[in-house]
Amino acid sequence: MFKKWNVLLAAMMMALIITACGESESTEEVEPNIEQGEATTEEENEDSADGTATDDFPRTVTDALGDEVTIDEKPERMISLIPSITETLYSLDQGDNVVGRTDWDNYPEEVLEVESVGDMTFDVERVLSLQPDLVLSHESSAHSSEEGLEQIRSAGIPVVVINDATSIDAVYEAITLIGEASGADEQAEHTVEEMKERFAGVEEKASEINEEEKVSVWVEVSDELYTAGSNTFIDEMLSMINANNIANSEEGWPQFTEEEVVSLDPEVIITTYGYYVENADEKIKDRAAWQDVTAVVNDRIYDVQSDEVTRSGPRLVKGVEELASVIYPEVFGE
Repeated sequence: MFKKWNVLLAAMMMALIITACGESESTEEVEPNIEQGEATTEEENEDSADGTATDDFPRTVTDALGDEVTIDEKPERMISLIPSITETLYSLDQGDNVVGRTDWDNYPEEVLEVESVGDMTFDVERVLSLQPDLVLSHESSAHSSEEGLEQIRSAGIPVVVINDATSIDAVYEAITLIGEASGADEQAEHTVEEMKERFAGVEEKASEINEEEKVSVWVEVSDELYTAGSNTFIDEMLSMINANNIANSEEGWPQFTEEEVVSLDPEVIITTYGYYVENADEKIKDRAAWQDVTAVVNDRIYDVQSDEVTRSGPRLVKGVEELASVIYPEVFGE
């Protein structure tokens, strides 16, 4: 009898050992698959669905100053210290994550509801009070505001300085860097590709304009006769649409005299300050010395939106399209 019970007990123990071994072997088979990425969690699947993988962060980006900046997690509270960066963030669908801006930020309209941290001389304490996890500064003001930026860095907040773009290619670089820093890589790539396609469309139409048909243009960015010379977006845009910028011999934003402009006799005059000077075109027409200028005689004076032709962001495409439509309506008009 006892012998039978011993045999039965041994059989039961053997069954338990076999079952345990089977469970152990099953676990060992699954774990390597997880490490190799063959198994994903529900959270990882959700991250993949919105285009942000969990292994995207931490990431290190090299900014315009050559500094390597490590960003631990995808930013959810960003502060922009210049309008062009703010505008770009919104175009990359990151507007909901912008918690601070400057007084000069005016596009898109909803940005006016975001708290301002000051003008180009930002308030460091206000920046810190907003508890950002990323601050985006600009190369044009980074040196003058270095002390404030260093205080932000010392508080453990990453600061990425975006390049000061003076050409359309450099704008692409700025958009790409903003996308990398904010975790909106795919959106940045899409935005750049869309801009390139639209610029290419403008250039294709402009190729219909031959040398004899090219129009000479005076761009007035101030009623004190400041204009856009070479190495500006406006000059690049005019070249793109086969128009002649009569101020191209000067670089940057030079000031001309009335006599100089009149002697160059532009066929079209473009103003960019109609949003703060009423009847800008009428004031030009009233200038006694300009009565025989071809653009005045033919009433070809047009005001365009300043930010769309001077701000280094995605709206530059709209700017060149507007310039093209008023300078060459027979080619670009709807």
